[in-house]
Amino acid sequence: MNDDVLTNLIREASALIEADRKVVKAIVESHFEDLPKLLAEFRDSKIRTHKNLGQYGVIDGIDNEAKEVLLRVQRKFPTDSILEQQSEKSGDEAFFYTLSDAEIDELGSDLLYSWISHYEYVRDLFKVNSLILQTAIPKELATYVSEARNCFAFQQHSAVVSMCRTILEAAAKDICEKQGFFSPHNREVVSINPKVFNQLIKAVSRGNLKQRAIGIYYCDGCPVVHGDCSINADEALRVLRETLDVVQELYALYESKSNMLSTE
Repeated sequence: MNDDVLTNLIREASALIEADRKVVKAIVESHFEDLPKLLAEFRDSKIRTHKNLGQYGVIDGIDNEAKEVLLRVQRKFPTDSILEQQSEKSGDEAFFYTLSDAEIDELGSDLLYSWISHYEYVRDLFKVNSLILQTAIPKELATYVSEARNCFAFQQHSAVVSMCRTILEAAAKDICEKQGFFSPHNREVVSINPKVFNQLIKAVSRGNLKQRAIGIYYCDGCPVVHGDCSINADEALRVLRETLDVVQELYALYESKSNMLSTE
């Protein structure tokens, strides 16, 4: 990612975190007369942040401080609950439905140039988090994540689940290769067959994390990939979110091990 683009994203994300802090402080200190202005500032900051962050399925090769800032803005803020109450809605779409028609038009024209309604595209793209990693990943894996996010935004739900299997397998292979379990390009495989997902995921994870990955790959993915069933939007979103969460944790585990080795 271009350094100027990343710097701008971090600046916008930091501004959003600060805007939320100001709202909370105003409530704690009973400065309720300041709330309308502070809520408007938070809302505008969140729109700008999501608009720019939403263009990138993967942001990798960044330091831990930048990673934590960008991860923070993808989680729910205390101020979000206030805006949800004002809009009389709940759940992850509440923020979206507070957008004005003009804001939706602007976001749609910036993020979408294709056949689907910009309203639907923006609504669904905002539902899917980005991967935020310290570790640089292969270009192919970043492409798979972007394709999966776009498949969901374009309402290609079965394709979403198929891509989730690809994402998991590619991530597990990458981490195995980084840890030296087999040489690049599948030469001189040491102990793991790169074509067998069970062996890959077992090598890079344990316990609940491994079971979650296996559940996505086989229980969620196989029936769709093998043409045994179709899948609706809610299920596709659940599988995609879970996949990205698992990949995030797999790389966090790898990063933790790497940091420990570097300090020894």
